[in-house]
Amino acid sequence: MRSILLMTALATSLLAGCGGKGAKVEKFSDDDLASKPEANFQTGLNTLNNPDRKTGAVDYNEAYNRFVAADNLGGGAKAAFNAGWVAEKLGKTADAEKYYRKAYDADPTYDAALFSLARVLNEQGKAAEAVALYKSVAERDPSNYDTRNDLIGAYVRAGQFEQAMAEAQSILRFDPQNSGVFQNLSTMYYKQGNYGMSQLMAEKSLELNDGDPGTYNNMGVTFLIQGEEAQAIEKFKTAVKLDSSNYPANMNLGYVALNSGDYNLAMTSFNNALSAQQGSLDAKLGLAVAARGNGEFKQAEQLYDEILDADPQMEAAYFNAATLNEKYTKDFGKALKYLEAYVDSQSGNLSPTHDVFSAMERIKSAKAEEDARIAAEKQRKKEEEERRKRNEELLKALATTISTYQGKLDANASCIDPSLAEELSLVFEQASMVVDAEEVSMAADVQTLLDGYLPLIDEAVAGCAAGGASPAPEGGDEAPPEEGAEEGAEEGAEDAPEEGAEEEAPAEEGDGGE
Repeated sequence: MRSILLMTALATSLLAGCGGKGAKVEKFSDDDLASKPEANFQTGLNTLNNPDRKTGAVDYNEAYNRFVAADNLGGGAKAAFNAGWVAEKLGKTADAEKYYRKAYDADPTYDAALFSLARVLNEQGKAAEAVALYKSVAERDPSNYDTRNDLIGAYVRAGQFEQAMAEAQSILRFDPQNSGVFQNLSTMYYKQGNYGMSQLMAEKSLELNDGDPGTYNNMGVTFLIQGEEAQAIEKFKTAVKLDSSNYPANMNLGYVALNSGDYNLAMTSFNNALSAQQGSLDAKLGLAVAARGNGEFKQAEQLYDEILDADPQMEAAYFNAATLNEKYTKDFGKALKYLEAYVDSQSGNLSPTHDVFSAMERIKSAKAEEDARIAAEKQRKKEEEERRKRNEELLKALATTISTYQGKLDANASCIDPSLAEELSLVFEQASMVVDAEEVSMAADVQTLLDGYLPLIDEAVAGCAAGGASPAPEGGDEAPPEEGAEEGAEEGAEDAPEEGAEEEAPAEEGDGGE
């Protein structure tokens, strides 16, 4: 993530030569586009002024190509300027600098080109070159305090603080109420680490112009660096309230929101920043991180790709895109591709100890683990599916088995021991419930249960066929004798004569011994 942004008084330019929206669209032949700069220039304007009717999107790539073609065919300063303007919209800052410079070189009086060139030079850390441009205008027109404030801002960016102070004092001698000077001084003191003076200058600027969003933004930055986050947020929000399209304030508010995990606020802030500077890669990077935090991974990756398309050297975009795929989507192959693309973009200029190589090894290891996990999971699912199919077939077979053996049981009911028949009926009832409910997972258990009982039926049926009685269930108790049976048996043994024995004849009266 890039650092917080201080606002300095920089001039903005308007697109030169643009017609109004809805203007009549003139069509040109391929021959005209191949040879006439004015045909390409007008086609570029038509593209900018006629966005897609459904989406409202402007095809900046087509417009850029047309203006570049117009410039290549000798279209002059305006063609080059418009090519630079559209390049800036696309986030191609280096190309924007190239074409703004061509426009300025073609016409040194073209102030729109001068100010636009100075702005992109500042953005690319080339403030010393911007100083020379602003200085040329200031010397030509000392009463142009806006440009002289821009010059102070460039001095500050370039670290030329003595020159910045001298220019500020020169302006204040003639215009002591110039709030822009105090705003620039606030920025200068911040850069020097003198936060107390930075706040004092910001407050002075607000006394003169309490509606200046840039001053509130700078105060927010100073509060933030002093660890007073709540006050910083308040100042950033005030700046955005005054100017919803204020780029630095929206960027800073977005960064603070990211740090606190408020991804919705961050997305709103970075979208506002993009509305102000459509080609800002920093704003897109912040928006991508916020989208990732909100779980909108596709949007985040699309933004990373747009950034890398515009700036193939942007390290943060490669690493953030790799992080997205490594830690969030778990697409380790894609994460590795982003880092490999980064290595390729550096053309062998990376040290062997660069973080990218350890990151690549970590991702390769994670990819191997994930591949192994996926393979194991596939094997588990395959085995589970095979087991399920086997159990489905087994369940079908069980239905047939139950039907067959229930028939045998019913056909031999009179011959089979009642207690055995009752136990078998209960087993079949339970097994049938599993089959009817299609409880595939219980098929093997039911088969195991039946394996212990089906031989009993076969044995009983075989016994019936041989004319014998079916055996009692194993482990059954012996039936107790009926009540009185034992006593009766004893009495019968005593009273009944043995078979074939003669009864003793009664003795005749008078006979016998004495």
